[in-house]
Amino acid sequence: MGCDRRHARLFGYTQSQVNASAFPDRLVRLNKNSSASHLMLFIALLVLYGLGNSTLPLIDRDEPRFAEASREMLQSGDWIIPRVNGEYRFDKPPLIYWCQAGAMRLFGQNDFAVRFPSTVFAAATALLVAAWGRHCGDSRTGWTAALMFATCLQVFIHGRAAVADMPMVFFFTAACWAAWERLESPGSLRLWAAFYLALALGFLAKGPIALLPLIAPWTYGRRQKRHGQPALWLSEGAGVLFMLAIVGLWGIPALLLTHGEFLRVGIGKHVVQRSIEPMESHGAPGMAGYLLFLPFYLVTALVSFAPWSVCLPGVLRKGAGARKAIDRYLLRMAALVFLVFTLIQTKLPHYVLPAFPLLALLCGRHLSPGFPVGRVTGLSAAVYVLIATAGFAAIEPALPSKMIVQRLRPYLRPETRTGSVGYDEQSLVWYLRSATRPFHQRLRAEDAASFLAGPGPATCIFSAADLRGVPLEARWRTVSYDGVNFARWKAQPAPFLKWRLKLPLPQRVSLVAVVNDH
Repeated sequence: MGCDRRHARLFGYTQSQVNASAFPDRLVRLNKNSSASHLMLFIALLVLYGLGNSTLPLIDRDEPRFAEASREMLQSGDWIIPRVNGEYRFDKPPLIYWCQAGAMRLFGQNDFAVRFPSTVFAAATALLVAAWGRHCGDSRTGWTAALMFATCLQVFIHGRAAVADMPMVFFFTAACWAAWERLESPGSLRLWAAFYLALALGFLAKGPIALLPLIAPWTYGRRQKRHGQPALWLSEGAGVLFMLAIVGLWGIPALLLTHGEFLRVGIGKHVVQRSIEPMESHGAPGMAGYLLFLPFYLVTALVSFAPWSVCLPGVLRKGAGARKAIDRYLLRMAALVFLVFTLIQTKLPHYVLPAFPLLALLCGRHLSPGFPVGRVTGLSAAVYVLIATAGFAAIEPALPSKMIVQRLRPYLRPETRTGSVGYDEQSLVWYLRSATRPFHQRLRAEDAASFLAGPGPATCIFSAADLRGVPLEARWRTVSYDGVNFARWKAQPAPFLKWRLKLPLPQRVSLVAVVNDH
């Protein structure tokens, strides 16, 4: 049925403008059966984000750390304290580990399983955006916003990444929506519970950043108070206690079992320290570096929100000049996310991902009706499908951890001891422990021979340079593999037409595995 004349007049569109943007109007025709249309979108996004997840090895450092911690939680039965290779992991609260462990029970201990929760939460966030957009505009607004969020580059990346971001984004968006509705219906117990439950679950997904929705609605509420609406101090205090009680069901045992280390490291190091100094080279040190990186997210958002970033300047201008309170609210919350992460020293492009549902809703409300949403969505999806199939298949052989373990599989038994020298990547631990039980050992070159000669079967993976000088027995087998290490980058000369430029590229690595399977 498309945008009817009543909606066209309401939003100031001419009928010709409405007809010029036939998509996502085709989806709106399904509104007679809204549940069916949303189910179709959810399934389509599960397929889009799930394609290639079994092919692409776990990359960087974070994916295999989350994956291994979830596997060890499943193996040990300890659902309170995450561990990686037998050692405490305090980086993130436990929700993502619970979800990944549950997915491994369904699909097995593999790459697809540990990425599945992010796929589900990304698709669910798109549905949330569609529902909120319809509620604050019309069906076309909701579908446009959902499609823009679902097909922006950063969501395509993190909708398949085995990390904690997408669960947090889902609950952050839910909290923002519940907070907005509470401004209209402040006495609603259902909205009160939804808001504080979303805050609690967002905190359990990725920590304090999920609590940002507390700030803008509270400020907005205080402004309304001056115009006659009473403050609900008792209700808000009870809500905070309700949220803390939910978090405390996990947090209190975690603090007691680790003697406070979860708080000291999880909050002190990974929140406070990350805020005042760059961690793991994600940012620039010193005041000069801090000032240099202040515009970081204004630049990276143009890539992260692509292909829809071309719409942002016009949409933000329209949103800033709009009279509707919802537009001011969406702008305020998106700006708050950008402001907080701009002030924090450690910077990564995906940190501002919680703002993307809000930006997509603004775009859905203010995008020019003649903008070819359907063509851009279709082209983006086609590119992503190509990347997830042919692209991931082309990348897979270049990643050495998965490939060398595949070559080692015939020699690995559950009791095989594993070690490594000179190649200290968590992805190697993840793939080795899919076939072995003992925890992986990181060794010095001088200790490698005695480790291999010890009781029972053993294998040790060396970087080729570190293998030189290690005395090997003739009966030991060797397996080698060359690839690139996407967890470590450095400036390297690269040919470009007639020039050789120095570009940041992943480091090449040559691995040799020595096996004593006797």
